[in-house]
Amino acid sequence: MPVLGLGASRPSQPHYFRYALAAALLLAAGALFAFNEWFRSVEAALGEHVLGVVTTGTTSLNWNEAVAFFGLGTRHAMGLQITAGCSSAMLIIPLLMVGAGFMLSRRSTVSRILAGTGVGAAVLVATNQLRFGLIAVFSQKWGYEGFGWAHTVVGSVISLVGVAASVSVLLLVAMRRRQGRGRLSGVLL
Repeated sequence: MPVLGLGASRPSQPHYFRYALAAALLLAAGALFAFNEWFRSVEAALGEHVLGVVTTGTTSLNWNEAVAFFGLGTRHAMGLQITAGCSSAMLIIPLLMVGAGFMLSRRSTVSRILAGTGVGAAVLVATNQLRFGLIAVFSQKWGYEGFGWAHTVVGSVISLVGVAASVSVLLLVAMRRRQGRGRLSGVLL
């Protein structure tokens, strides 16, 4: 009888456990949609810190309106509001749904699916914050014309790269083939 960890396969979780986790991921997607205003305010609060690093002047936050102000005390003071269309929530929701589908497929381990989904979501939040900071820098440097370019052109490219990276992370982490246990650099143990 093989010893666990030396050639033995791990017992799989019962189906109901995977169904419950898939349902939890779908509920998280629904909650993200339902509490989108709160999530946008969280993103604006994170963005305020990013703007404090990449812009001149001081920053401020209007939590209720999901607006981060920057350049306060300078001639280039401005505020950026995170709307529903600009929030990473609308990109995270489909990622959570894909994670739920992977959970039901049983083609990977629960921990890999959860890790891939979590890291993919973090990538989306990080790239959206990068986009937010870039919009502020362009706006402060070139005014409303800079805002237009950064928001529609450069920001869209960053968002697309973020989506591609998050899906790639999910696929690489969740669906990579299992390494054979009991092998060390090609040598059987």
